[in-house]
Amino acid sequence: MDNELYLIHEDDYLRHIDHKLEMYDLVLELVRTLREDLAEGETARAVRDLCSYEQQAHILFEGWTIPDEYAESGDPDDLAQLMEEELLPAGDGEEDSEDDGEGKSLSELLLRTAELMTRSAATMLDASRCAVDAEFRALMDRLDNMERPENDCAG
Repeated sequence: MDNELYLIHEDDYLRHIDHKLEMYDLVLELVRTLREDLAEGETARAVRDLCSYEQQAHILFEGWTIPDEYAESGDPDDLAQLMEEELLPAGDGEEDSEDDGEGKSLSELLLRTAELMTRSAATMLDASRCAVDAEFRALMDRLDNMERPENDCAG
């Protein structure tokens, strides 16, 4: 799998972050509970708590829909289905601008539209900056050529 650029839906990204936080909280809670159990000399309770947290971790993992194959192999190709469901290809930006979009998915068409709108907005912003610069320079030239009163605070 190449190092391709993808976009992720906002809700998928937020869910991803929430899952990380949930796992982090679970680990911290596990550490606190085991520390208390062991401090009280309750090794049997510590083992039971470990088993309980292990089950919670498995439940969390199953909710993430990460393929077991990937968990075992670490091969990104095993994530192809999940990536297809959760990620949008960012596109390479080299598509023909007159493409009619025939045969493309809705996500591809929306990405292409967003790309074109972003380019248009950037072009308009550059044009606006040029216009503002030109107006500012013209104004400064007029001010420089004006006769100033003797009590002008600006000098």
